[in-house]
Amino acid sequence: MELELLRAIIVDDEINARKIVPIIIDWQAVGYRFVGEASNGSEALDLIETMKPDVVFTDISMPFMDGLELSRLIKERYPLVKIVIITAHPEFEYAKRSLDIGVQNFILKPLQAEEVRRVAVDLHGKIREETERWNEYQELNRQLKENAVQLKEKFLNDLLSGLWDPDQLDSRFHYFFPDSANSLFSIMLIELQISLEEGEEQRILQSLRCKRFIDYALEEYEGIEVFFDNSQRIVLLNRKDNQNLTKIGEWLAQSLHEKLECKASIGVGSTCKDFNRIKESYKEALEAVRYGKLKGSNAIYFFNEEIHFGGRSWEVKTNEIEEILFFVKAGVLDKAMQSIEKLFQDLEKSKAFSVERARLVSAQFVSTLINSLAEMGVILDNNLSFDISPYKRIFELDSLPDMQQTILELTEKVTSQVTRARSKKTNNIIHEVKEFIQQEMHIPEMSLSYVSNKFHMNSSYFSRIFKQDIGISFTDYLLKCRMEKAVKLLNETDWKAYQIAEKVGIKDPFYFSNCFKKVMGVSVQEYKKNSFSL
Repeated sequence: MELELLRAIIVDDEINARKIVPIIIDWQAVGYRFVGEASNGSEALDLIETMKPDVVFTDISMPFMDGLELSRLIKERYPLVKIVIITAHPEFEYAKRSLDIGVQNFILKPLQAEEVRRVAVDLHGKIREETERWNEYQELNRQLKENAVQLKEKFLNDLLSGLWDPDQLDSRFHYFFPDSANSLFSIMLIELQISLEEGEEQRILQSLRCKRFIDYALEEYEGIEVFFDNSQRIVLLNRKDNQNLTKIGEWLAQSLHEKLECKASIGVGSTCKDFNRIKESYKEALEAVRYGKLKGSNAIYFFNEEIHFGGRSWEVKTNEIEEILFFVKAGVLDKAMQSIEKLFQDLEKSKAFSVERARLVSAQFVSTLINSLAEMGVILDNNLSFDISPYKRIFELDSLPDMQQTILELTEKVTSQVTRARSKKTNNIIHEVKEFIQQEMHIPEMSLSYVSNKFHMNSSYFSRIFKQDIGISFTDYLLKCRMEKAVKLLNETDWKAYQIAEKVGIKDPFYFSNCFKKVMGVSVQEYKKNSFSL
């Protein structure tokens, strides 16, 4: 089998040695080709950057920078490059210490062809084995990433079924959810009401459409996993104790019905502190779903002695008001307006209806709205085209339609103000992120997850708003900034490419060179050459 040729260079301050090594054996026969030579360590570093060798053969005694110092710098900057030290007999013990800094082998002077051949063949075999292992690792890693969603879904279904060995469960759970320490867990189960007459294919397609809608709708809710159970029901695993699953479930039921024309029975299990008890929350949610199917309404049920949160009576209006506020905060004006109209319709039909009661409900709405805005950090705009305060105006009105109209006008203006405030906040955050990138791009760990953690945001949400605002992905923007800084340094300094790579936060000089050429259209060397010729 023909050997794959490795790229090699020779470093020696003696010209005879530099000429002898490339011809002492038939290098091509043992899988090598020499691509350059250098007379000292500094030249060697420049040559490595240009020629990207696999193996460096270097003398140990050289002026300015000896072979050991050169080897140390090579391993620090180009960890994949293999090094073979060439040394005379008196330096034998000294050469042994080179193994501590990552030198693969050493050859004694005067050079013997058979010894050189043996070292070359042995090193080629090691490099080939490492390459095969690396390629295998890369392939396994690629397969793992491709199947990550399916593996997580299978694990979660086994968790719901109680199939995992308790001794393995802890490590496996924290592998998939490393951020779940001290979390509270609960299950929401969504069973879609799809007619059997539509056929199995349509049932599956409708289920996939609904799950995709839910995935998108809950993208900003950190800590909620959405997946199918073994019976094709949609499961929401909540890992955060600050999520209101009841409100989320009601909104999903309404949205699925209105947007996808699909009714659903939704059940919520109780909250547990131990992930080993998630299967119990799932069973409770399943019982709640079954109860909901018996009731026959498109609503959400909580497993607790048939407590029904979907069909609320008029006596308690807090949930209706909170639902409207949910739409206001989300900037969904049409839903907020529809909910307000329904609120007043229910009030008018109520046996306990009176103008006084209508005023109290309206005042309660305004009070809750203003308090919610304060919690969000949004100050109510004084210029809402009301000549008097909302409270005073409500108590001066004598008819239900006038109160409803007042609430509708206030809600429309506040929703618009919330949307503007959110947009302004997003713009401020993006501005801060851009400044942070410019100041800290030298940090090699700089990435989407690194920055989103720094700014306390969900990475998926941050990625989306960043691209909406800037027009390109965070990764592309970071690369663009780094290459612009690299060009500036190339123009203003005489630094080597590896030094500039470090300054812009890229550890691997080879990767830096590839990125530079990708963005600028020319290599670093070509850019330098063109710059000098101008």
